[in-house]
Amino acid sequence: MSVNSEIPVVDLDQSGVSEDAVAEQVRAACLTSGFFYLANHGIDEDLSRAVFEANRRFHERPLADKQLIKLNHWHRGYQGFGTSKLVSSARFASAATANQLESFFLRHEVPSGDPDYLTGALKGPNQWPDDEAFRDVVSRYDVAVRDVAMKLLPVFGLAVGEDRDFFLPYFQRPSTALRLIHYPPAADDQPTGSYGIHPHTDYGFITILAQDKTGGLEIQRPGGGWMPAPVVPDTLIINIGDALARWTNDVFNSTPHRVISPTARTSRYSVAMFFDPDVEADIRCLKQFTDATHPARHQPIRYGDYFQERLNSNYPDRTEAAAAVN
Repeated sequence: MSVNSEIPVVDLDQSGVSEDAVAEQVRAACLTSGFFYLANHGIDEDLSRAVFEANRRFHERPLADKQLIKLNHWHRGYQGFGTSKLVSSARFASAATANQLESFFLRHEVPSGDPDYLTGALKGPNQWPDDEAFRDVVSRYDVAVRDVAMKLLPVFGLAVGEDRDFFLPYFQRPSTALRLIHYPPAADDQPTGSYGIHPHTDYGFITILAQDKTGGLEIQRPGGGWMPAPVVPDTLIINIGDALARWTNDVFNSTPHRVISPTARTSRYSVAMFFDPDVEADIRCLKQFTDATHPARHQPIRYGDYFQERLNSNYPDRTEAAAAVN
């Protein structure tokens, strides 16, 4: 089924196959490429098509309209073209140029009655364009892809050698970000060495990606070099991030990846869900991944502190928004 044999396909609805067997497939992927395609994920095809149409329609709006909901202090809203730059990464030096993309961020809803509303890490309001149809489709897709992530939590619990319910307490209030991304056609004067997204690892637990057929996503092989991760019909592509890698003492591979800019004739669109723990979650290395010769490589962290530092480093427009609030 996969057009790239180095990235396995995991079927989430395998009749007659135990959850332990599915977890073993996920574990094998996490120990090697760090990526896998997810089949039978349960998201309706019509909804998937609709969210890509909503993505395209939003980014076709005049820039002045999009700037009305410019990325705020709580990392929600419109991120302008060329305003994110890789500075803080687990494995890479700072990039010389900005990422060649623009995007819209929708994060988890925070009730206005939350005691940390407007003051806590990432605990602020979402911003929406004046388009009810857009809001409806994106909200429904957000719920659907969060449901997929919750279905994967027991699988990942077993994959790390714990009980199937191990991760559930860390995700009672998951930190999520749905990102609708547009990579415009490459400009003639695009800086040398620029990318749609520079090589990086993701910050959090897992990323669930839907991509169009344009191509451009590439994954770094464990032994070096880059391989494409093209679309496999009717699947999503999953990769693990640095937070899950920390739980496993970096035994699970938070794999570097990048996006090559589209050609001068076409745009590329993708929709990514970053599914992460509660901001109050304490992440520390699991004992089964350490021994006398392999001590814990990372100190325990509060997820919200770690994540906010990474965002502040890589999104200067967000830092400017914070200064305006303060």
